[in-house]
Amino acid sequence: METLRLRRMQEPSRVQRLLEAYVSRANILPEDSYPIRDPRELPPRVRIHIARALAEGQVWMCWARTPQIWLFTCEMSLALSRERGAPVLLLRCYDEEGELKDSGTWRYDALGAWSRCAE
Repeated sequence: METLRLRRMQEPSRVQRLLEAYVSRANILPEDSYPIRDPRELPPRVRIHIARALAEGQVWMCWARTPQIWLFTCEMSLALSRERGAPVLLLRCYDEEGELKDSGTWRYDALGAWSRCAE
């Protein structure tokens, strides 16, 4: 992919939209879960990951179904996106205890499907 195009895609608002697309299409959340947009509504052990993500230029998204919480943080990898010819996100998912439950590299293809990249 073109470097200039990829750099534009790295803008936080675009990465946020990619993260939203991943969460909505990956079928990883229960149907009755709901988004939490205000970090103050989250436990301190979860907020710490949001603060770290923002300090590192990443975006975040949180969903809940009481008492469960799913916090996603991510950034787009310019190098991997260029290599694979499509946006590639470096994703992390934390639970309500602030523990890392999953992390991986995900590729978004032209058909709107997500696939996990081999590490």
